[in-house]
Amino acid sequence: MTTEQIRETVLRILKGIAPDANITEIKPDISFHDQFEIDSIDFLRLMMELEKELKVSIFDFDFPKLSTLRGCERYLEAKLTEIELELSDSPSLLTGMTYGA
Repeated sequence: MTTEQIRETVLRILKGIAPDANITEIKPDISFHDQFEIDSIDFLRLMMELEKELKVSIFDFDFPKLSTLRGCERYLEAKLTEIELELSDSPSLLTGMTYGA
């Protein structure tokens, strides 16, 4: 998944959580809270939706890294790359089969 695809996904989910947010003028290094006044519950919903849609696990201690659009892009790109590498190194995960007895 490209950075642009990650950006589009984050913005789409964010728009669903904060429908009044003007995401076309988002500043990538300013927190979502400061730009859109989303509260901690909305931020948690954002994290849960990202996990669900991108099929990744985001630990709560990593939440501060995802408080901005650029932070989301960096974190999720690294996370998705890590998953791709794990899958490419493990043929049994790709095929759903295990090897050996």
